[in-house]
Amino acid sequence: MGEDGLFETILDNLSDGVFLLDRDGYFLYANSAYLRLLNLSRSKLLHSNVHAFLEQGQVEFLISDKVFEEKRQVVMFQDVYDGAHTGRRLHRQLAVFTPIFGQDGEIKNILAVVKPLNQINDEYYAASRNIVSTISVSAAEQQKLERDSIVAESPAMREILRMARGVADSDASVLISGESGTGKDVIAHYIHDCSGRRDKPLVIINCAALPENLLEAELFGYEKGAFTGSSPGGKQGLFEAAAGGTLFLDEINSMPLSLQGKLLRVIETKTIQRIGATNSRRIDFRLLVATNENLEQLVRQQKFRADLFYRINVIPIVIPPLCARREDIVPLALKFLEVYCRKNGKYKVFSPQILESMKEGAWPGNVRELKNFVERSVLMSGDLNIELPALASVSPAAGGGIPAPSGGGDRLYFADTERYSRMVDGGVSLDQYLGERERACLEWAFKRYGSTYKVAEALRTSQASVMRRKKKYFGTETRQDGIDS
Repeated sequence: MGEDGLFETILDNLSDGVFLLDRDGYFLYANSAYLRLLNLSRSKLLHSNVHAFLEQGQVEFLISDKVFEEKRQVVMFQDVYDGAHTGRRLHRQLAVFTPIFGQDGEIKNILAVVKPLNQINDEYYAASRNIVSTISVSAAEQQKLERDSIVAESPAMREILRMARGVADSDASVLISGESGTGKDVIAHYIHDCSGRRDKPLVIINCAALPENLLEAELFGYEKGAFTGSSPGGKQGLFEAAAGGTLFLDEINSMPLSLQGKLLRVIETKTIQRIGATNSRRIDFRLLVATNENLEQLVRQQKFRADLFYRINVIPIVIPPLCARREDIVPLALKFLEVYCRKNGKYKVFSPQILESMKEGAWPGNVRELKNFVERSVLMSGDLNIELPALASVSPAAGGGIPAPSGGGDRLYFADTERYSRMVDGGVSLDQYLGERERACLEWAFKRYGSTYKVAEALRTSQASVMRRKKKYFGTETRQDGIDS
C-alpha cells in the first residue's frame, strides 16, 4: 500500500467526518464518515461546490466563508437540514474549519472536521463509564461502580473512593457524613462490595423512616408473644439478618436517645437480645452509619450520645455537596441520561448549553436533584436534543439547580387560552397559526430594528434564516412599512 493509500485508509477509519475544500469552495476530498453523514457517494460529492448546501437550504450559513473572511480557524455549531423538507433539522454538528495557507499568504485550502452532537454524547457516555479506570480497581468493582453510577472525576470523590477501598476489609465502623442527596448510600454499597463480606447480606435501615417502637423491634427482633400485635412466631431483627455481612444505619442522627444506648451496647459486645427474650445472641456484623447532620453539634446539644458518637466515628468519610465537586456534574448527568433513556426506550442528548448550565447550577438537592432533573428531561422533552428552552418544562418551579438562561427580559410570547379556543373553533391549523405568529414577530422585529442583521441578532438566529423567512412572508421588494433589508 502506498503512502497516499495508507493516509486514505486512516482517514476512512475515523469516526469524524473529514473533507477538504479548494479556495473556490469545491470538494477535493471527503472521508467515508462524512459521506455517510450526507448519505452521498464520493463521486457525487467530489468536485461539487459547498455553496450548493446553502442554496438548497441544507445549512443556514457557510463556515468556509467566515474562514476566508477572517483567515483563521473557526469552530462553530452548525444545524444541518433536509433540503427536501424545509425546516426539518437532521442534526446539529460541531464543525472545525482550518485554513491551509499557500506561499503567497492566501488561503489555498480548508480542512474541515465535523462531528454530530449525538456522536459526541455517545463518546462522552463511553468516557464517563471508564472515568474511574485510572483508579486501581478490579473488574468486578468496576462493574459495580458503573451500575451504581459512581463518578470519581473530582479529586474529592477520588480520595473518598480510595479511602473506602482502603477500609473495606476491616471491621471498623465507618461514619459517612454529607448533605441529603450526596450519595452516602452509594458509598456504603461500595464499601460492602469491596469487602470480604460482599457475598453476605447488606442490610439497610433508615432510622428516620420508622417510629421509635417499631425501630427497636426492627433492629433487635422479638420473641413470640412479646407484645400485643406481634407476629405469633416472633421475628428476626435486622442485626441478626446482617449476620456475617454488613448493617447500614442511614440517618442515624434521627435515632431516639433511648435506643442509642442499646445500639452502643450491641456495638461493644456484638451481642443482641430480642424483645421479650431472656438470653443474648452473639452476632458478627460490620457497621456502617450515615448522617445528614453534624453529630458533634448534636452531641453538644445533648441530642446524641457522646459515647456512641466516638464509637461509630472510627473511620469518618465526609462527602462534599455536588456544587463543591463540579467536575462530577456532567459525567453524572450523562450517566443518568443513559440509564433513563434505556429504561424508557428513548434516545436523548444534552445540548452543550445545557451541560454548561448544569456545571454552573447550585444543585441544593445534590446528586438526587440532578438525577431527578435528568429523568424529567428524558420524559418531558419532545426533541432529540434537550435544549435550554426545554428547561421551562423540566426544571423545578423553585429552587432548581439550573440557572435561567442568560439574557433575561420578558418572553415574546404568553399563554392565551381564549385565542387558542378561537383558533380551533375557527378551523385554523397549527401550521397556519405558527406561520401567522412567526410573520407577526418578524414584522414587529423589522419595524423595531430595521436590517436583517439587527433582526437576526435580536432574535438570536442567523441572518440567512431571517432572509429566508423575509422572502417567504414579505417577498424580496422593499416595503414602505419598515420591512427592509
